[in-house]
Formats: sequence, C-alpha cells, structure tokens
Amino acid sequence: MRNIGTAFVLLLLAGCATPTQQTTGVDRMYVINCGENHVKDVSRWTPGVNIGKPHVFSNHCYLIKHAQGWMLWDTGNADRLAAMPNGFSVAGGAITAYMKKPLVESLKEIGVAPADIRHFALSHAHGDHSGNANLFTAATIYVQRAEYAAMFGAEPQKYGFIPSNFEKLRGNTAMIIDGDYDVFGDGTVTIKAAPGHTPGHQVLVVRLPKTGPVILSGDMVHLQYSWNYRVAPSFNFDVPRSMATIDAMKDYAQQTGAQLWINHDLEQNAKIPKAPAFIQ
Repeated sequence: MRNIGTAFVLLLLAGCATPTQQTTGVDRMYVINCGENHVKDVSRWTPGVNIGKPHVFSNHCYLIKHAQGWMLWDTGNADRLAAMPNGFSVAGGAITAYMKKPLVESLKEIGVAPADIRHFALSHAHGDHSGNANLFTAATIYVQRAEYAAMFGAEPQKYGFIPSNFEKLRGNTAMIIDGDYDVFGDGTVTIKAAPGHTPGHQVLVVRLPKTGPVILSGDMVHLQYSWNYRVAPSFNFDVPRSMATIDAMKDYAQQTGAQLWINHDLEQNAKIPKAPAFIQ
C-alpha cells in the first residue's frame, strides 16, 4: 500500500507540473519588438524590383529560456532611440530607425534583467542588431572568429559596424566559433555559420518543444521575397558567399523541417506572438 500511495503522489505531482518546472532543454522563446527601420527605396534589398518604393523593416530580439539559463539573440536598435519620436536618420534620410520601447523595459516585463542573461549572441554586429549589446557584459558571448576579428580589429567601420555599440564586450568571456556550435550540448539551440552579409554572420536554430525547429535568420535574408527567389543585396560583404549560405540553409530547412523566421520581414512577423507572450 505504501508503494501504491507513493506512486499516486508522484502521478499527482507530474500532473501539476508547469513549463517553468522543466529541467532540461528549451522551455520557451520570447520574440521582442526591438524597433523598426523605414527605408525610402526598398530596391536596395531587392535589386531590380520595387524601385523607388518605401518599405518598413521589422526588427526583433529573441529571448530563449533554457534549463541552463537565459540566452539572448540580437539586441535590436539602440534603446536611446526611444527618446526620438521622429527616429534617427542616416544616409541622407534614406533609412530612419525607430525604437518605440527600450529593450530593457521589454525584458523587465518578462521578469528578466540584463545581468540575468548568461548566454548572448549576435547574428552579426550591424547597428540594428547590436544597438544594446553593451548591456550584456555578464554573459558569455558566442561569435564566429571572422566576426570577432572584424568587430574588435583595427577597422570595424569598414564592415558597417558602430564599435561604440559593443565596446564594453571586450572583457566578456567569449566562445570563439569556427562553424556550427551546439550552445547547451543538447541539440536544442544551435548556432550555424551563415557568412556573406558580414564576414562572420550566423543564424540560430531553436528547437521549441511544441513548435519544433525554428531558424532565426539574422540578415541572411531580409524578406520572404529574398528567401523565395534567392536574392542577396549588392552591399553584402561577400555576395557569392551569401548565395551559398542561402542554398545551404534551404537544404538544411528541407532536411529538418525547420521554419525560417525572417527578422526584418514585417508581414511574416505580424503573425508571430510578441513578448510578453511566449512561444513553445
């Protein structure tokens, strides 16, 4: 009878378990609105089509709750832009960046502070992805060797980087990667090398418990159009490598059944729940 009673109690406890009690793997992911970038001529990203058409690019940060700690992927536009209702324009007004709510506030709504982030990676170091990188000095950063060299080398501006965005990360523990890397060693969060847009661009594959595998694009492609028609803008660091990366990731998606979530595609992202809601 004692054994039967113990088994009954264990069944009750199992039935009361919640996602927050998960002890292994990925529990959930938050997709955080991290700004918008308005452009006057989207044909720069879609060569030969949509000439002269304005467009709005969405921009997101991704917070992953894993049994081994919080991981943040990308940091969006700089929080300081939230104090600029008319946005911040560059290239003679060709691009205007906005940040409606600071990333710090979005994290606080979830119950997370920057110091709680133990694992941190950028898809690449351009300003709309590294805008708040300096907040995460307590984290281990995961970065491709080529990107790290470009970020902290003699000429980061040569790659379109804003070094003040990530200068404080010089002292972080860094996991320098050459290729793909299983972040937690359990296959649920994998960084995959995806060079071309920048020297060490990378994408993240997250295996969510209910949704399944999702590829977070970074700037491997900017739009669904780019993915469908194998398009890389001419301003990429290495256009042929960009094309090879798209081909390789298309093969990977087909083999694994992974969805591609395109960071800057406003229409696609309108269908994805945003923080403080989460996705499993």
